[in-house]
Amino acid sequence: MLAGKPDYFAFWYDVAESTDSFCYGPFNIFLEGRLLLSASESNFTLNIIASDLRRCYDSLDTLDELPPDFDPYIVFERALHTNGYHSFSDPVFPSSWFSETDEKISALIDLFIEIEESRRTNPPYGVELPMYTEISDKGWRFFLFACEKNDILLCSRDLGKTVLRHEFPQGEVKRAVEQFLTVEHLPAALSGI
Repeated sequence: MLAGKPDYFAFWYDVAESTDSFCYGPFNIFLEGRLLLSASESNFTLNIIASDLRRCYDSLDTLDELPPDFDPYIVFERALHTNGYHSFSDPVFPSSWFSETDEKISALIDLFIEIEESRRTNPPYGVELPMYTEISDKGWRFFLFACEKNDILLCSRDLGKTVLRHEFPQGEVKRAVEQFLTVEHLPAALSGI
């Protein structure tokens, strides 16, 4: 099944199995006529994806406006930071440091945690399209903005090192999300509607 227009933005999915609490099946995202995810696994938890998308649904009417000459890398990094995520430009500490007792290492880690917290904003910059851990664990993040009379979707799977920019007619992404949330095969009780 499709929710949205594959030439712009759409979700492709099918309910292969369901229980009293969960719906499972293949899932992928069409961006400008191409499937985004390299493999469509058959075990996505579709109602959890729907629940995550439900949380951002109302925000899709009030997108942050970008100037026509925006830099997608700068915008994406700011969106990551204000939503509480790391970016590729952030320091990466060796995992052994987190169990260190050295005062200087502990102070450095504490300082970075404070910096991360100070970057978060309410509301954050850009509307995040969260799609549960099955996609975000693969590294994907999606942020939606407006630019003139279009929707701008910025996405990356490598913390903003590579940013994909997609432009759609205004409201196309919201329509796809709405269709995904209201399909008859995802019962309202399971999608949070």
